[in-house]
Amino acid sequence: MYDGKLEIGSNTYIGAPNLQQVADGVWMEMQDSKIAMANGPHSWLCDYFVITKTRVYVTGFEEQWFVGRVALAKGQSVGIAGKHRWAQLIIVDEAAGVSDDHFDVIDGTQTQPCNRTLIASQGVRSSGRHHASHHKLSARNGGSWHALRFNSERSPFATTKWLKERERESGGRDSVEYQIRVLGLFPEQSERFLLGRSQVERLVGVERTISAGEPYGNLFIIDVAAGVFRDKTVGTYARVIGNGDRIDADPRRVDIMDVPIFSNALDWQHIAGEVFHYTQRLSNCTMLVDVGGQGIQFAKMLENLGCPSVVKINWGNPCFKKKNKDRFFNLRAQCSVLAAEAVKDTRITFSNQHVQDLLDQASKIPYFFDEKARYHIEPKDKMKEEGIPSPDLWDTVCMAFLESAHYIGSADYDSAQSYLDAARRAAEDAFAGA
Repeated sequence: MYDGKLEIGSNTYIGAPNLQQVADGVWMEMQDSKIAMANGPHSWLCDYFVITKTRVYVTGFEEQWFVGRVALAKGQSVGIAGKHRWAQLIIVDEAAGVSDDHFDVIDGTQTQPCNRTLIASQGVRSSGRHHASHHKLSARNGGSWHALRFNSERSPFATTKWLKERERESGGRDSVEYQIRVLGLFPEQSERFLLGRSQVERLVGVERTISAGEPYGNLFIIDVAAGVFRDKTVGTYARVIGNGDRIDADPRRVDIMDVPIFSNALDWQHIAGEVFHYTQRLSNCTMLVDVGGQGIQFAKMLENLGCPSVVKINWGNPCFKKKNKDRFFNLRAQCSVLAAEAVKDTRITFSNQHVQDLLDQASKIPYFFDEKARYHIEPKDKMKEEGIPSPDLWDTVCMAFLESAHYIGSADYDSAQSYLDAARRAAEDAFAGA
C-alpha cells in the first residue's frame, strides 16, 4: 500500500548485451533451485510459481509478480522503457558492454522509492556507467551506487590450483588479465599493445629453443596479399614442438627458421609454385593458409599442385576448446596472445630476416577486453585508421600458436637423434672401466 493504492507483486527484469546466453544460465539455475525445493521440506512452495522458457511468475499474478527478460544489446531499443512499479528490480549482467543510452532509459524507469538496479561486470573498461558506478558515482564519492568487489582469491568456490593456473596463464598477479578476471579490479594502467619492441628484438638470431634430437614438426604458414588491408604475401617456415600453452606440461615452442616468401606481387600461381617446391624438401610439412580474403583461392592452388597437407584457417571463427572460448573472443585473439606469451617466456626464436618489419609489426598489436574479460585484437580496419599497417609477417608467426595448428613429427630429427645416440655410446665406451 502506498499513496492510498494497493499494489500486489513486484517486477524483476534481467538484461545483458548477450541476453540469450545470460538468461539461459539464470533460468537453468532457477530450474535447478525449483527441483531442489521440490525434494525438500518446502516443496509446497512449488505450487505457487511457474517457470516458463522466458518468464517466471507467481501463480495467479502473471502480469503483476514476475521475472522477465530485457534486451540491452547495442543498437536495440530498451523494452523496459516506460514501465514503472513500486517494487521493481532491474539486473544488468555484463554491464561493461551496455551503452550509456540504455542506462539513461533505465534511470528514467527507476523513479520510485522501492526501485533498485543491480549491475554486474568485470572491470574491462575505464569508461561507461559500470566504471562510473565504482568511481565518480559511487557512494563513497557522494553518489548513489554501492560498489562491491568480489575477489576470487577469497572465494570458497576458487581452488588454490585454479588460482595458480590463472596466475601462470596471465603472467602474474600484477598482469592486467589477472587483475580483471581474478582480483575484480579495474586496472590502473592497461598496456595498449601485446608486446614491446625490445621483447621481440632480444629473440632474433639467438640459439634455437628446440634442441637437436627433439621430435619437432614442420609448419609452413601463409598469409596472402590482396585481402582486406593487406599489402604482402608472406610465407614463413617454422619448426614447432609441444601442443599446450604456458600452464601446460608441453607448452608450444617455435623456431622461425626462414621467411622465403615476402612479396607484394599478385602472381599467386608463381608464388604457389615457389611454396610447393620449398615445402617438398621438408619432412611431413603441414601448410596453414589464412583463407580470409583471397587466401581460399591460394589454398586451392596449393591443393591442385599436389601439396599433401593444406589446412585452411579462418581465424575470425570462435575457439573450439572451452578454456580458450572463455579467454579469447576468436582464434585471432587466441593465437596472438599465445604468441606474445611465448615471446615473454622465451619459447620462440626468430631468424635474421625482415627484422625491421618483424619488430614494427609485433610491437603494434592493439588489444582490449570485452565485457566477458575476453581478449580481442583490434580489427584491421581500425588499425588502418590509426596508421598501423597490416601485420602480415607477424600474423604468420601467430598462426603457429593456433589451437588447430597440429603438426606431424618430422623424420629429419631422427638422424640428429641417431648422431646423439652414437656420440653417447662412444663416450660410454671411452670411459668404460674408468
